[in-house]
Amino acid sequence: MDENIELVRELNGVKYFCNHNGNTPDQTVALLEALNQKVILIAAGYEDKASCDSLGNALVEKVKHLILFGQTTAMIEMSLMRKLVGKNQGIDIRITHCTTLKQAVDCAFLSSKPEDIVILSAAGSCIDIYNDIEEMCEAYKQYTDEL
Repeated sequence: MDENIELVRELNGVKYFCNHNGNTPDQTVALLEALNQKVILIAAGYEDKASCDSLGNALVEKVKHLILFGQTTAMIEMSLMRKLVGKNQGIDIRITHCTTLKQAVDCAFLSSKPEDIVILSAAGSCIDIYNDIEEMCEAYKQYTDEL
């Protein structure tokens, strides 16, 4: 992973990462495409008119549990649902809606098992919840430290 991906904690064999460069769908896609296993992805943010079309394919291929919060929830979920047809029909991806980052971290903790990877990658700007991606990553670190 590149220098924008920070390992913030390892607990019970689960690694928790924060993508400091993940505030657009395309940046999240680039991260997911670089991975060699399916992950638990926490995605959130403000609906800033960015297209999530490319995100759907990456979610199908690289995510086993999608945890959503913030205004982009519906947009990100729809990008996934549009891809779960045809050859992708029957692929099982768990989707969880949360109201806060704290709740999302707790959900990821409860659904993870050893050797899983949990990644926070906003896939949208953080304006509705945090001032910027760095503030959101700091909150993520705090919540993972509290697990």
